[in-house]
Amino acid sequence: MSQLFLWTCDYLTERLVIPGGAARYLGECIAQFFLNPTNSALVYAILFVVAQQLSSRLLRQFFPTIKNKVRFPLSLLPPILLWYMTMLPHIPLTPTMAAILVMMAGSAVMSIQAKRIRLIVLCLMIPVMYWLTGPMAALLVLCAIRWIPLTATLFVVCLMGSSYVTPYPLAQVVKGIDYDWTCVKEMGTYEEMECDMLIRQQEWNQVLRKFQSPVSPAVRSAVILASYQAGLIKYQELMSRIVIPVSMYDSEPSVFCLDDLHFNVYFGSLSSAFIVSELASQLSWTAISQRAAFEAMEYIPNYNKSGRALKNLTEICIITGQYALAKKYLSILDETTFYRRWVCKMRPLVDNPKLIEQYPFMKKSHEQYLKTKDYFFI
Repeated sequence: MSQLFLWTCDYLTERLVIPGGAARYLGECIAQFFLNPTNSALVYAILFVVAQQLSSRLLRQFFPTIKNKVRFPLSLLPPILLWYMTMLPHIPLTPTMAAILVMMAGSAVMSIQAKRIRLIVLCLMIPVMYWLTGPMAALLVLCAIRWIPLTATLFVVCLMGSSYVTPYPLAQVVKGIDYDWTCVKEMGTYEEMECDMLIRQQEWNQVLRKFQSPVSPAVRSAVILASYQAGLIKYQELMSRIVIPVSMYDSEPSVFCLDDLHFNVYFGSLSSAFIVSELASQLSWTAISQRAAFEAMEYIPNYNKSGRALKNLTEICIITGQYALAKKYLSILDETTFYRRWVCKMRPLVDNPKLIEQYPFMKKSHEQYLKTKDYFFI
């Protein structure tokens, strides 16, 4: 997972000052647990069950005479729609969390028996829920059938007014500020995203088994490196065949020279940038890994940072002796959930660089960095 979630007040405040910020905050909080595929499947299952229970309760409140054998199939429609949305790589968890929060609010409103009080509560809740969840709050308009013109007008006023107090155009506010990131092509193909996950976990045998005829240049490079890691090819053959993308804005391959060997370079997407960073790190090509990590992080569609990229950049800063910058990255990662323990291990290396001798991989990368010309940061 590329997103960075911090347990700080500033991070929370940055989310809450825009419409839909609460849903985005909760979505990013949950998404950090997707580092483990089993955890992600469990979290999704819980969210869909909650959505089904809420939709069943709303159906019972809206249509009290409906039979259970009819209500249950209808209650499956919202979770199925949310499941479809979560399968799209350019749709974050924000709209899913927004839908669940709005259904919870709608159920609370519908539980009020007095119609006048329900209308008053609804009129107060629409602007609040809009700011917390974004345009998904439009579903609350249906909670007062007889007063839909009034509640719909109130929602439109909230929508239009928020475009004047937030640094986003009206079209983006109507669409949802963090509801849709970008097209699938820019995020990367499914081939690249799956390969990226396997490379991160260093599942080299899985890479060889799954990608027999890869299309992406980055995935082809991953297969070549996996062959080398599995002992199927030698280092010289690895260097002569590997294709390392250098810039996501390059439309044509370029030729670079490293260790007196020439190889083609080409770039494709966000996912391939992370693949490149991992591949270059494995080969101790520190400068290439650093540039790829920077480009991948800055290209994240919602302009968030990446814990994964920051971790890679921290290791590179330690390898290259940029200790002040490494401390900055460590202070950021110290506010996360899953990198905090790793930060405790890395801090002694920043305070005492000689301890790098205890880490063979970093020691090897450091030695190669000192004797290799830097083709990217001259």
